Amino acid sequence: MPPLFSRDEKRLLGGLAIVTACSWGRYLATGSLKVDQSYPARSVGYAILVVLVLGWAVAVLGWRGLLAAPPAHPRRTAFAALGIAGFMLPMLSNDVFSVLSYGSVAAAGHDVYGTVAWLPGSPFYRYVGERWSETACMYGPTTLIAALPARLAGENAWAGLAILRVAWFVPLALTMELSLRRLRDQPFFHAMVWLNPLWIVEGPGQLHADLLGLVAVTAGIVLLGAGKLRSGFALYAAAVLGKYTFSPAGLWFWLSGDCGDARRSARLAGRLATMVAVFAVVAIALYFPFWVGPITITGPLRGLARMNPGGSITEVLGILVEYLRHGSVTPPDMSVQAALALDRASKEQTWHVVEWITRVVFLVVAARVLPAMLRKGADPKTIALGTGVLTVALLTITGHRFQAWYLPAALPFFGLACTAVWRRWWTVIVAVAVPVDFACVLERSSAAYPAWGAVTTGAQVIVFVLWFRARYLRLPDA
Repeated sequence: MPPLFSRDEKRLLGGLAIVTACSWGRYLATGSLKVDQSYPARSVGYAILVVLVLGWAVAVLGWRGLLAAPPAHPRRTAFAALGIAGFMLPMLSNDVFSVLSYGSVAAAGHDVYGTVAWLPGSPFYRYVGERWSETACMYGPTTLIAALPARLAGENAWAGLAILRVAWFVPLALTMELSLRRLRDQPFFHAMVWLNPLWIVEGPGQLHADLLGLVAVTAGIVLLGAGKLRSGFALYAAAVLGKYTFSPAGLWFWLSGDCGDARRSARLAGRLATMVAVFAVVAIALYFPFWVGPITITGPLRGLARMNPGGSITEVLGILVEYLRHGSVTPPDMSVQAALALDRASKEQTWHVVEWITRVVFLVVAARVLPAMLRKGADPKTIALGTGVLTVALLTITGHRFQAWYLPAALPFFGLACTAVWRRWWTVIVAVAVPVDFACVLERSSAAYPAWGAVTTGAQVIVFVLWFRARYLRLPDA
């Protein structure tokens, strides 16, 4: 009788189980579900960090093997991984409590886009980190609607996590099953998306809202392949109206299915008009329950624009320039708001310069990729690869901020088409991006905290530009 799981599948699942166990260890060590401003004792934090690194290494090693030889029947492993992640507690991010807070306040009929006045009334507010405690909702209406069930939890944070998990896991499981059935001849897609440890931990594990966008985009891809054009466009709209990082996926939804015939231009123009119309209808329907005026749309955009850079090329170069000029860095144990203000005062000019440079670089990449996607008779894999390439470029090169959980926006398109160099890059970025947030198990006053942040964030930014020419300037006909 053949074994239930292959060696690489066992590595993936075993590594995920270790990471999940560490989330419970962090909770037992702190006695709180809160992540920000709630850290284990120093020696315990170091021990958890070591185990986390080992578990993550095992999971990534297993995934690397699954990318090289995708399992022909990945369903059992995909749902087993989802089951393991379902028991994970908040550990790498506090974002889920912001989502729960906004959802519970909005469900009570209060505005969360134009004011924070109602936020302290949420039973989950005490779990929100200091950095976000006075921040209006920066999620789109899709995420806010998906968070409304939090109201059913009353004042119980455990119930809130359980309810949100059930509410989000149902459409996730249905989409997984739909794609596993409809795309059964594309095992690499499932290995890249559903067996990806970054996605499993940051999506189902930590309940980042990017989970909803990935579900919507993947379901849209499957429906569009079945000829259901408007349904696919509606799901794309829902993804973007949850998190704007999914916007570049519109290129694939617009260009997919182009056969390069004589009426191509007219057909693409009609397809674009349909996309815009469907997007407008979905936007009106989703924004309507929360509408308090233009600030419902402009508020999140302004909030995102005002945020300090983080985890990005802009942030790292800002730190390096400040250190070279003044020989100092922001103390890691400084209060959050004071540190943010100090960084803005000392680094804002550098940030502006770097951001203009990265925008130019992105335009160069776009000038190389878009013509290959737009030319008559472009290969479907070229369109998928190009969409993924531009998504990653936007997130890692131009992005003001970067978090590991942004990357799922690109995964479905690399699942459809991926070159050898991009497969290598994905393995490396998954290996280094998630551990940046392992710092959440360390006391901010410990010596290891700034060292870990500097090494992991620096490595992450190096990977952003690794194999740049091969990834961005040599887009092949897939």
